[in-house]
Amino acid sequence: MPITIDIPPAIVQEAMAFAQSRNTTFEQMVVDCLDAELRRRREAQSAISRLDAIAERVNAKLSGEPYKFNRADAYPEDVFA
Repeated sequence: MPITIDIPPAIVQEAMAFAQSRNTTFEQMVVDCLDAELRRRREAQSAISRLDAIAERVNAKLSGEPYKFNRADAYPEDVFA
C-alpha cells in the first residue's frame, strides 16, 4: 500500500545512504524499523499481562492488614537505648 510521508530532504538523503550501506532499501529499512517497534510493543504488552496475572494470583493469597515496619520492634529495648 503506498503511503506518503513528508520527511526533510537532509534526513532522506542520510537515511538512503545508511540503507545503502546496509545493502537494503530505504523502504525496507522503514518497514523493518516499524516491524521491530511493533514486535517490541506486543512483547511488552504480553509481559505486562503475565505480570498482572501473577500479581492477581499472589494478591488472592494475601489476607489481613499489610505489614507496617516499626523500628522499635526491630531492636530489643536494651540495645541502642
